[in-house]
Amino acid sequence: MNDYRLTPHNFDTGGFRDSLRYGHGFEHADLERAKGIVSDAIAHIEHTTGTSSGMGAKHLDMAMKFLNKDHAGWKKLSDHIETALKERFGIAEQEKESA
Repeated sequence: MNDYRLTPHNFDTGGFRDSLRYGHGFEHADLERAKGIVSDAIAHIEHTTGTSSGMGAKHLDMAMKFLNKDHAGWKKLSDHIETALKERFGIAEQEKESA
């Protein structure tokens, strides 16, 4: 796990958009949907935790619960976005499974 924090701003400037585009084959429309979905998750995290510093690796489970329960547009892109978030935060599948 790393200390990277994802915000709506660094979705575009911090390389997350490129991860989805080149690593997961997202086209422009899906990238825009993904940005909206991830921004909603970040807003939920910030509201719930009372911070304004975005979403970190420790918030991934909270974000996934929110998206799976409350976000209608999530299902189509969920596997790719979740995988890209884990990659960005440095969370290996084994770490996730052992938690």
